[in-house]
Amino acid sequence: MFWLKTRIVEGEGSLSHLSKAVKGYERVLILSSRSMKRHGFLKEAEDYVKEGGAEVFSIAGLPAEPSVEVIEEFLPKVREFNPDLLVALGGGSVIDTTKALKVFYDAPEVEFEEIAFIDRFSKPKPVPKLKTPLIAIPSTSGAGSEVSAASVLKKGDVKYNIVTPEIAPDIAILDPRLPRTMPAEVARNSGLDVLVHGIEAYTTKVANPFSDAMAIKAIKTVYKWLPLSVKGDEDARAKVHYAATMAGIAFLNARLGLCHAMSHKAAWIGPHGLLNAIFLPYVMEFNMRNDYARKRYAEIARELGFSSAKDLVEVVKELNEMLGVPKLSELVDEETFVSRVEEMAEKAYRDGLVYFNPVEPKPEEIRELYLKAFYGE
Repeated sequence: MFWLKTRIVEGEGSLSHLSKAVKGYERVLILSSRSMKRHGFLKEAEDYVKEGGAEVFSIAGLPAEPSVEVIEEFLPKVREFNPDLLVALGGGSVIDTTKALKVFYDAPEVEFEEIAFIDRFSKPKPVPKLKTPLIAIPSTSGAGSEVSAASVLKKGDVKYNIVTPEIAPDIAILDPRLPRTMPAEVARNSGLDVLVHGIEAYTTKVANPFSDAMAIKAIKTVYKWLPLSVKGDEDARAKVHYAATMAGIAFLNARLGLCHAMSHKAAWIGPHGLLNAIFLPYVMEFNMRNDYARKRYAEIARELGFSSAKDLVEVVKELNEMLGVPKLSELVDEETFVSRVEEMAEKAYRDGLVYFNPVEPKPEEIRELYLKAFYGE
């Protein structure tokens, strides 16, 4: 099965579509990152909302990591304004925070622990029908949150998912002017996240021909254009921005795998996209014991002009090196890492995404992968 709830509006200056999209609504709440305020895009969005005839209220400066605590902090302000349309303007974390706020704003009776995917062996309660529409306007090019049905939230040091079609945005506006404001490091980390989304979505147990098409296009685009995007090339930034949404559509349908499970449980170490890039070659080597995974990796390799699954692993390693991706040991000291590796491996084993990985890993195998990544073996 393939589905997509979100209507996608793309192109230079497409932020102006907001004035049409808000027609018929009375109170529009915009949740924005600090950078979108600083670069003037929040003001531009507010002006379009007013032009469309709605009252607007903005909350800027959402934290970089969505968390249950952040939701509890902002929820009273949302309820006080009582919006009938939500707009998320910023990176994946802003969009994920807005999605979660939508859940608890529209369904105040639900508890986070009841509806979150704590692990793959527990079954959360379904999220009830939600009424407030959501428009997502991403400013970074990685998370794919503007089309996905998931919100990733931290509780403590660990990331959990709320997954329901109810929180998939109704409209995504992809204006390439916004990601041009990304610092080089953010462009790199988020772009590498797109690559991992594409490769994992293409190799899960539930991939289908339609998700494959989106995944392959995203992978090829990132491979070709990410190095230029990191250098600030405007055309490259636009291409990677659209690729991020394509990869989001791919994993919305085909889900993700072990690499994401591992990076979710190592969220305390560093940026998500960066951790994904570090873990990916090790996870691919692990998955290659499986004929299906080897075949799928080889298909991706051929699309990029190479011939085998092994080639693809080397390509990923070389891209990481070219873009200056650090070793895991440069992000965290050995003693701290080793003291937490058992807990991370156990939690990653229980992560819902492991179910979709082409190979079912044991906790001790995940532990070994973490250590290999740390020691660069």
